[in-house]
Amino acid sequence: MSQEPNTSQPIITDIKRIAVCGGSLGRERRSYVRGQVVDVGITDLMKADGLWDLVTGLFIGEETKITPFLDFSLAPVRKPILKLEVYDSTGKLIYTSGKIKADEDGFFSCEIRDKLPVGFHDFQVILEGLDSFRQYSKDLAHLNATENSILGKTTIVGKGKLRILPEDYQGIVTTSDIDQTYLATDIHSGKGKFTALFETPNQKQALPGMPELYRELRIALENAPLAFISASPHFFRRTMLATIAKDNIQIESLHLKYLEGTIKGVFDKVIDTIFNPLEFFQNGFKPAWSRTKKFLGASYQSLFDQMSYKLSILLYDRIYLPTQAKEILLGDNTESDYMIFTLYQLICMGKLSGDELEEYLYKLNFLGRDAITRDAAKKIRLYSEEILRIHGPKNPVVLSLINRTTHGPNESDMLQKVKEALPEGCYEKEFGTKQAFYGTEGAIGMAIILEKYGFLDSNQILTVIAGMIGKVLEGKLVDETYLMKQLEELTLPKDTEGTRAKIKESLTAAFQKE
Repeated sequence: MSQEPNTSQPIITDIKRIAVCGGSLGRERRSYVRGQVVDVGITDLMKADGLWDLVTGLFIGEETKITPFLDFSLAPVRKPILKLEVYDSTGKLIYTSGKIKADEDGFFSCEIRDKLPVGFHDFQVILEGLDSFRQYSKDLAHLNATENSILGKTTIVGKGKLRILPEDYQGIVTTSDIDQTYLATDIHSGKGKFTALFETPNQKQALPGMPELYRELRIALENAPLAFISASPHFFRRTMLATIAKDNIQIESLHLKYLEGTIKGVFDKVIDTIFNPLEFFQNGFKPAWSRTKKFLGASYQSLFDQMSYKLSILLYDRIYLPTQAKEILLGDNTESDYMIFTLYQLICMGKLSGDELEEYLYKLNFLGRDAITRDAAKKIRLYSEEILRIHGPKNPVVLSLINRTTHGPNESDMLQKVKEALPEGCYEKEFGTKQAFYGTEGAIGMAIILEKYGFLDSNQILTVIAGMIGKVLEGKLVDETYLMKQLEELTLPKDTEGTRAKIKESLTAAFQKE
């Protein structure tokens, strides 16, 4: 007796080509858009264009089902030829790019030097062709094997949001880390990192109060931009975008790490050594072997570390921000955010530059690890020189906050690690009695310090706290007892004691009414 085929799982019948971007932020005379073109397997139901959200790159209904693991195997499109169109809020076309040639992994970037109007714009990515015979042959084989495929009919492959700030913008731009700053991701164990690959947006839990903090900041700072930077791999993008949308957080951009770039760099280095052995050994075997160990060690660490990647992104984004824009940085103590944020300020001030900066970064060993290759140090140096050329030496950071988790050092230990890692006396000389960052515990601590600097008011602190109640943090229920204990133990600047007392009084009164 023959068995009936199992039809419970949707059958993949075709391929849809999409460009996953994640938004961008720029200024009137300089902005950029970047993303990746990939192929997604689809069912017959998913062939309808009207059911796709080309901003997130997700089919309607996938928002609760997508996981990074599902996107890990997405096939990058080799060397697509693209065009970018930007439309203003009325739907008027305000910019059309020339031909954009993506790389072998489908990654593309388009810098816009035309002056664009200030405001919130939409862009769309149009596929015009391919510059790869291998990709063309692969497409042709699919089209010959599949009747009525939509692969060859798609022209608009992606959409996104582009916000343009005025050149004289003097407001705030907030940049935040994700894991252990926004999301309660278990990044401290192999099991936790592995589990993160299979989590849907609904399973990814925000740290209590953080979604409310981001929302209140946007309200208080008159729609100030928010950017997320994470060292998570680029195939987390669609899941992250869906998670952020689920938490009702409005962002301008999302940066994720391109791991294949690091792996490809190692491969290219090995190939170059094989075909150019004389150049490799020109200064002798011992120096060559030393350089190789340094390169491979730093490349391996960069797969997991954040130092080189995050510092590069912060500097790159600064190039496209208005000169007078002020920045708030949010991170955590589980890796090296506090060191990255301090270095970023010193570089923007021109206190570390040129050969000195490049050599310092190349030799930098932080938390017992080398994580900056010579190439990365050169790139950071170039970004720093461009920043100084455009903006001059100035510190754009008005506040840097570090979430002090139980998995990392306290504020004084963080400060000590930074001082030891910087050139001797550098921290004291450049920051004096000011602090390059504040370490505090969670959304409550961040909200109180933000209030101290005039970015939030006491009612908004209470809104953040209200969003925490009933949530679970590291196995503990956030209730009255938890909140009162945390308020008592918070690491805060001395001149915030009045705010702490006022919040405790308000909470006590609110809980007594209940």
